[in-house]
Amino acid sequence: MSTVPANVRKLAPTGVPGTNALGSLLSISNAPRLGPQPNSLDNAVSCATHWVRMSDGRRADAMWLEAGAMMQKMVPRAEWVRYLRKIRLDRGQLVGREWFEVTRVRDPVGLPAGDYLNVIFVSHYTRAVLFETVSLAPGGPGSLNWLPVGYVIRPVQREITFTQ
Repeated sequence: MSTVPANVRKLAPTGVPGTNALGSLLSISNAPRLGPQPNSLDNAVSCATHWVRMSDGRRADAMWLEAGAMMQKMVPRAEWVRYLRKIRLDRGQLVGREWFEVTRVRDPVGLPAGDYLNVIFVSHYTRAVLFETVSLAPGGPGSLNWLPVGYVIRPVQREITFTQ
């Protein structure tokens, strides 16, 4: 039977988190922080989805009120309502929508310098298949949200196939 002298400290096996100094550092101090992350992509997609659903519900006024101050200064409320009415008539009833892409835009022309996100949806309507792009700006210091600052709709270009 082997005995360990009293002045020698027995070490726990390595590779088990929390059993040695390195394991403790890896398992506690470098653990990812859970919970809401400021201006996360999930928050961006959620915000953009909420905004396009308001468009579906013909709630142009509510969309304008929830938009960032930047958009409200650039686009008068009445003009926004007219814009959404017109595009609603052109596309027909919504059949389905899914988010397609999130892109980062840095320092866009016509807007204050900074980082923005575009959340792009592919939307199927009775009379058209469209890309709906919701542009978002960070909600400000300490905010967990994004603020909508633009909404652009453009047709999806379909590929032309030639038969021989």
